[in-house]
Amino acid sequence: MLTMKKVKPEDKYLDINELRLHYLDWGGHGKQPMLLLHGLMGHAHVWDTFALEFRNHYHVVSLDQRGHGESEWSEELAYSIDDHFSDISRFVEILALDRVILIGHSMGGRNALFYAACFPEKIDRLILVDSRPWDSEPSSYALMQLLMHFPLQTDMLEEVVESIRKLYPLLPLESAHHIARYGYRQTEDGKYIPKYDTRISLQCQRSSYSAENLWSFISSISCPTLIVRGEKSPFLSKEVAKRIVDHFPRGVFREISHSTHMPVQENPEEFMASAWGFLNSEC
Repeated sequence: MLTMKKVKPEDKYLDINELRLHYLDWGGHGKQPMLLLHGLMGHAHVWDTFALEFRNHYHVVSLDQRGHGESEWSEELAYSIDDHFSDISRFVEILALDRVILIGHSMGGRNALFYAACFPEKIDRLILVDSRPWDSEPSSYALMQLLMHFPLQTDMLEEVVESIRKLYPLLPLESAHHIARYGYRQTEDGKYIPKYDTRISLQCQRSSYSAENLWSFISSISCPTLIVRGEKSPFLSKEVAKRIVDHFPRGVFREISHSTHMPVQENPEEFMASAWGFLNSEC
């Protein structure tokens, strides 16, 4: 695990689609923009180590998607891929981002894929990290396990860390603490509760942990695209990942060793090396 340096991003907010959305701005204005999208139950800070590595070369911004982190929750439970698409579209428009390097993990990868298919002229390169483009029984079961194992209330933040480590035993302890610290908040009575809208978990349960089929959108993505899979991921099989790559006009596949569903955090050195290689390639 790379040691976190004392470089801090700037906390910023935008009012988008009647919600106040939070994002981290790592500086580098005027450089090519890099937009980072976290997964379900995640937050903008899961990208901190990655952002530190790339901030001197790109204008890195990491968004707390609606219902997550420091962003507001939707009273109407509007958390569909269309709702996220509308947020990302407006976010890119307000910040006047162009030639974007768009990187998304899991749910964030699905949102990134959908946006890139609808606005291919905005995206220079796309990286999808352990993100399923359609339903499968193993991936739906993996999502159920993920949602079931995170406590909705706890007396100690260390219990959250333990839950994360049970799900992701390959995750460094420092990373588990970092994810828990920014993913939970302490109430007035001293309890710790998630920052993400836990009603999303009920939505997932009602839909049998399914996901929209994005297969038909893949052919619309013209930019170079890196498909990343954790070597032991229960969400995205190697067979499916290779099928996805074959359908991208300019797709590249990388499998990160010693990782499961969170290769960015489980094996940051190898993931960042793969990202650098892809961004500097001629593909």
